Amino acid sequence: MNKSIGKQLIGNYLLIIVLILLATGAILSVSLKQYYLDNVKNNLERESRLAASMIEDYLQTNGGDEEQLGQISRIVSDNIGARVTIVDKSGKVVADSVYLVDELGPHGGRPEIYQALQGETGISTRFSDTEGQQMLYVAMAFDKGDAQGVVRLARSMEEVEAVHYQVLLLILLAIILIGVIAFMFSTRLAVNFSRPISELTAAVGEIAKGNLNKRISYWSDDELGQLASAVNDMASKMDKTLTDISAVNDQLELVLNHTVNGIFMVDLDAKISYANPKAVKLLDLGDDYQGRKHVELINNNDLLQTIDEVRRMLQPVRREIQLYTPAERQIEANVLPICKNLPQKLGGVLVVLNDISELKRLERVRRDFVANVSHELKTPVASISGFAETLMNESDPRNVKEFSQTIYDEAIRLSKLIDRLLELSRLESGKSGLNITNVNIVRLIEDTIELIKLDNRAARINFIKPAGQVLVECDKDLIVQILLNLLDNALAYSPEGETVTISLMDEGDRVRIQVIDKGEGIPENEADRVFERFYRVDKARSRKTGGTGLGLSIVKHLVENHNGITGVESSPGKGSNFFFVLPKKQNKKKK
Repeated sequence: MNKSIGKQLIGNYLLIIVLILLATGAILSVSLKQYYLDNVKNNLERESRLAASMIEDYLQTNGGDEEQLGQISRIVSDNIGARVTIVDKSGKVVADSVYLVDELGPHGGRPEIYQALQGETGISTRFSDTEGQQMLYVAMAFDKGDAQGVVRLARSMEEVEAVHYQVLLLILLAIILIGVIAFMFSTRLAVNFSRPISELTAAVGEIAKGNLNKRISYWSDDELGQLASAVNDMASKMDKTLTDISAVNDQLELVLNHTVNGIFMVDLDAKISYANPKAVKLLDLGDDYQGRKHVELINNNDLLQTIDEVRRMLQPVRREIQLYTPAERQIEANVLPICKNLPQKLGGVLVVLNDISELKRLERVRRDFVANVSHELKTPVASISGFAETLMNESDPRNVKEFSQTIYDEAIRLSKLIDRLLELSRLESGKSGLNITNVNIVRLIEDTIELIKLDNRAARINFIKPAGQVLVECDKDLIVQILLNLLDNALAYSPEGETVTISLMDEGDRVRIQVIDKGEGIPENEADRVFERFYRVDKARSRKTGGTGLGLSIVKHLVENHNGITGVESSPGKGSNFFFVLPKKQNKKKK
């Protein structure tokens, strides 16, 4: 448990004050006791001289009668308030103010008596067997002719001790009084001193918890004021620094979370320390990837070997890797060592994954497109060239007519192919404008079916429509082109006599149009490619029917220009369902 600095200061102040007061009291007590004792000794010494002088005068006038000496000792005792004893030079007690002479033994061996007989002032503090207590003795010699001896004054030390006790009591009361005053003063001083420290401590605690807006409101020119100002400056700078760092971190997190590249880091212990959402999705790392070994989470041996190679060689590696789970993808892996201080000291591995599946697909589409265009152009050109060369040497009119008809048909086919390519290029470039009008889509589909009656195929079309009219904002001519493409495709691939169904569904803010045939169907692995240019499921049959392989691709771009979507649902042997969905309201900027 933390102790308050104020309480510590109060305790220390009181301890010092009490020690000083006790030491002062002890010194005063001893000094006053000694002063009082010295004063008593001096008084007794002076009075003993007076007593000796009185006895000398009495002896000179009246002689040495012991009874008279006893009376003199009692008179002197009453005057000075002390016991008076007169001893002759042999140490025999000749008079005493308190006790009978016969009760007292020889006193020549008493220290004070001995000193007085030696011509000195005898002073002694000792325990008296006669009195049964501690006594102060002062003895003074007198000499008057044949009468020689010592007069001794005695006073009880209890009086000195009583005075000393009173002095001690007064000192103790003074110590208590001064201690109380000192306690109040030290408490106030400690509070005044500890309050800013407490404020500083609380403010620093708030700052440490993250409240960088906290400021200390203590203004002074002393050290605490300077400390408070320094803490406020520190908090302001920390707030600005953390704000800048947070902004950079937010920007970095935003970039990493929305980048098209998958990025993850492997630390020194071969554990994944970070992965952005794209990397988590590409590698199916899950939510609890942090702190786990990379070999536990990455289900691709080529990528694991690449990471371990970089960890071992400390050189960046770039490699194309095929992923099979969670989905089949082609990725480009850039694996770089993260070095700290020295290039030879590894700090971890940074892995950047670029999903190049779409690039590979587009590259494949480009190759197929070039090959298909070359083939589609080469076929009619070869036919035209061959029949033209034959005509140069042909004289039979019937052959000339047949060959000329073939050349014309191939030229028309070539012209249609070029027109379709130009139209597709225009649609992909986005330069094709839309003439948006409010169209009754039910009536538009019926009119399109009427157009097909020209080649006697309309009887094979079944139209499923909702009751009433359905209004859609669209380019009428382009929708007719979409419908003709899909219906023509369905009729061409349906067996002779089978019905083609076209259905219109009103889905609130959009419409769904489906063209359903009963043809051979499309394999599942080829369904996504039928809208590619020149892609054919059955290439031999497509050429036989005269298709260019561009119709569905044109349909897809026309629908997308209307902010719609296209799709196909098909199974081999069960026919196909080509559909497109259009919003009822278009963005006016498309007009």
